[in-house]
Amino acid sequence: MPRLHVAVTLIFALVLTGCATIMTRNGISSASLAETAEIPGMPGVRFWGDEVPKDPIAEIRRRTAHMPKLGKHARTVAGRKVVDTLALSGGGSDGAFGAGVLAGWTKRGDRPEFQVVTGVSAGAIIAPFAFLGPSEDEKLHAIWTQYKQDQVATPEILSGLFGGPALSSTAPLQNLIAHYVNEKFLDRIAAQYKRGRILLVLTTNLDAQRPVVWNMGEIALKRSPQAIELFRKVILASAAIPAAFPPVKIEVVADGRMYDELHVDGGTTREVFISPVDAPIKAFDVLYDQPPIRRYFIIKNGKATPDQEVVKPTTLQIAGRSISTLIKSQNMGEVYHIYRVALDGGADFNFLAVPPSFDYKTKEIYDPKYQAALYAKGVQVGRSGIWLKHPPGVAPIGVDGQQPRPSLPEPLAAGNG
Repeated sequence: MPRLHVAVTLIFALVLTGCATIMTRNGISSASLAETAEIPGMPGVRFWGDEVPKDPIAEIRRRTAHMPKLGKHARTVAGRKVVDTLALSGGGSDGAFGAGVLAGWTKRGDRPEFQVVTGVSAGAIIAPFAFLGPSEDEKLHAIWTQYKQDQVATPEILSGLFGGPALSSTAPLQNLIAHYVNEKFLDRIAAQYKRGRILLVLTTNLDAQRPVVWNMGEIALKRSPQAIELFRKVILASAAIPAAFPPVKIEVVADGRMYDELHVDGGTTREVFISPVDAPIKAFDVLYDQPPIRRYFIIKNGKATPDQEVVKPTTLQIAGRSISTLIKSQNMGEVYHIYRVALDGGADFNFLAVPPSFDYKTKEIYDPKYQAALYAKGVQVGRSGIWLKHPPGVAPIGVDGQQPRPSLPEPLAAGNG
């Protein structure tokens, strides 16, 4: 994974230089105070992504009290709402795969209107467009295949080595996000939020070492320049690869005083997620007139299976390969957790990742040729309509006397349309 090799190289460079200067900060040093921090004028637009509430139902009601009625315009089957959730993982430039899958799915003709869309890192860039639907496929194609590396980030090696926050500037990426995320774009997000659809993006609060889930529809609903700026910042922060890209400073208020937080790549704490609350699926039934039919579609922007590669016996190569292996293993643990939650809650699980056969290599963070090839592969996979019903390397439940998966009403049992 290109972003990992670059990040490891930069981290080692920073360590070796022994830099003395740091970014000017007004951070929160108290964990208890950090718990109360809010975005000025926008309370309730975010929450910790790692909380395990003692009373899940009460916590779910608290977090959703100000939201529109969830799924109020969702389609129904046999009198039950169908809640389709799309979860887009991190993966750096491999985000081209997820964008391609969505385009291929559109061409196939059975892509649903997702009631919940979540995104992390590369997935955070895709998520708002996926949320708005097939009309945005061409924009995603442009974003992931038609920009060169210097149109996304520019190197600032000396600054990074001698006290700066990173060895590159994401000013070009900021401009790219601003080009697409404008007032009209947020109005469309807000309109869908009012229909009871949810868009969530995850960042990592570097000060707290904790994941933060942002309700992007609630931000869009604020209809202000500050809301547009925050919306853009959250996407940028979720994709900010530590050391390679600078962290994003977000202003907060706590105990009547202004502070700032540093937010980085959501994948630092979690590569993929499906829910704003770590609770059993059935705890969310209180939000609906009767228990809905749930389907989860997980798109991993990267390979889920081991990828054979001869590693050069150098410090950076060994470290980079080791970290990429660690992240892949951690990510698959998250996918298995989602699978287990889906099974326990009677939801339909569907999973896609870059096929093992895809062997195009690149060493750049943003390589249009690599991404065009990966996008095309994603289109092919999306058009096939073939989803894994369990994570790779995991025996499906229902064999050797284990509890079988609950059946779903037709035509949903196949996991499509």
